[in-house]
Order: sequence, then C-alpha cells, then structure tokens
Amino acid sequence: MAYYLVFLEQRDGFISNVAVDVWNRVQQEATQSGDKVSGFVAGPLKPTALADLYGNGTIYHASDEALALPSSTVLCRILTTLVAEEACSDIVIGATVTGKRLAPCLAEALHASLLGGCTGGSLQSGLCRRYIYSGLVLAAYQPAAKIRIFLQGREQLRSAFMSPDRPHCVFFDAAPFFVPHDNLFIRSITAGDSRRSIAEANIIVAGGRGMGGKDQFVLLEELASLLGGGVGASRSAVDEGWRPHSDQIGQTGKSVAPDLYIACGISGAVQHLAGLSSARTVVAVNSDPHAPIFDAADYGIVGDVREVIPALIEEVKEVLEKK
Repeated sequence: MAYYLVFLEQRDGFISNVAVDVWNRVQQEATQSGDKVSGFVAGPLKPTALADLYGNGTIYHASDEALALPSSTVLCRILTTLVAEEACSDIVIGATVTGKRLAPCLAEALHASLLGGCTGGSLQSGLCRRYIYSGLVLAAYQPAAKIRIFLQGREQLRSAFMSPDRPHCVFFDAAPFFVPHDNLFIRSITAGDSRRSIAEANIIVAGGRGMGGKDQFVLLEELASLLGGGVGASRSAVDEGWRPHSDQIGQTGKSVAPDLYIACGISGAVQHLAGLSSARTVVAVNSDPHAPIFDAADYGIVGDVREVIPALIEEVKEVLEKK
C-alpha cells in the first residue's frame, strides 16, 4: 500500500489552486486503490483555507508566522523528517515556482526519484511518460528509488473528485527546524499590477502575432477582466516584445489547464498547442480559416480579431448587465 504525502502550498493564508488540485487528485486515486494520504502546510492559514480539500487523511500544519514565506531549505528539512517519521512512500508537489525549487532539494535529501512534466498515467504505476525533442518522441521513465517524488501541474490534475469526508488538521511543531540565517534572503515580490496569473486562471484570453501589435492587447485585457480571467500570449507575441515571458503559453512557456481558453490571432503551432492541451474548452478567433488552431478548437470564429473581440466584449457586457 502506498502512503502519499502532499505538500500544500499556501499563499496569503489560503491553499493555492494547484495544491488543491493535487490533493484532490491524489485522494481520488487513493480512494480507488486503498492507499493512505497525508498533507503538510506551512504558515498561518485563514479559517476557510482547507474548505476545498476532500477525502480522508491528516494535514500537518506548521502555523509559525516565520513560515508565511518559507525558504526551500526549511521546508526540505521539515518534509524530510516527516517522510521518515511517517514512512511515506511518495511525495506529491504542485509544479509551481516554489514546488520546482523544493522538489530537487527533497530528491537529493531523500535519495528519491523525481518525476516531473509527466503526461497521463497514474501515481500508482509510477511510470512517467514525457514528450521530448519538441514533442516528437514520447519517452517513458520508470523510477528506481524506493521513494518517489511527483511534481505535477494543473494540466495533469483534472478531477471532479468530491467526498463527504474531510481531512483533519493537527499542529506540527516546526521550531526545531529553524536556523537563525534561514530566512536571511527571503523576500516577497509583488507584481506591480492586478493581472491574474495565467498559471492558475480558470479563464485565459491569449493573443498571438495576429493581434497586430502591443496596443491591441488592451482588448484582451478588457475581455479577460470582464470574464475574471488572465491574459496569455504565444511565443511569437512574446518575441515581438508585446507581452512579458511570464505570459507565454506553450512548450517553452507555461502549460495551462483553464476551463475556457480563447485564442486570438494565434495560428496554432504545435509548440503552443502543447501548452493548452488540457484546456476544457478552446475558442479560436483567426482570420485564416485554415489555421491549425481550428483543429484544436471546440468553437471557431473566422474573422479579424480587432473586429471580433470588441463585438464579443459588448456582448459580455450586455450579459453581465442583465445579471
């Protein structure tokens, strides 16, 4: 029987969307296979922080204020000890910036196999399939170490798992794991605007070279704001300097899994499609009826984005006014 330990990343007192998806996906697989699941979260939490977590298990909570913005070094010490004490066989971590720093540290400390960027498969099998060589080859990796660490993004975690059961939270004393200089170089960097991160957005409005220029992305910003979503971009738009690299979606950018993805002026190169393959619904707007993006879209609109998007904005406004 496997024993999974899930790292629950908190942000401003709430569990991140990626961590919630990770927990519920692991709980779904554990329910089917009879495996055991526990979790760990560091830092102060809001009263409703655990409301979206389903299933059985124990969540160990180190509530120290100093862990509100923890270093990977401290987290690695704590999780290494917790894995040993609980005899966990697997660790599952969300593929966020924090998770990508933490996972290699844990793999080295525990002499564990680290599996990231996997496509499909189950945790129980442990087999990791991952595209390489620009998506031309699907390689399979089998972990050799006794302990496995899975680094998973939202695109791998689609699950509608719900359960009447809820995990119970217990206090974890993290004081013994602190060293005076641990947080010396930790700082919080807050974005200078209110744009929603595309990594966790449920709705994404993305633009490509077909937008025609940097100024045209104002239309996408307005539409995304009305829908409560974020703005993304293709590599070509980023290369033109129209959007920052943090907005890039695709093989060399972010992989996303929104409920709705609106592709505006994006031709649909295979590298870009790799980043949105887990989107539930894709809407494409392009003036070229033969653009590859239409092959990946659930709905397509053939037309100039600079005409279609303003019309769509007005329609959305009208719907919102009626609510």
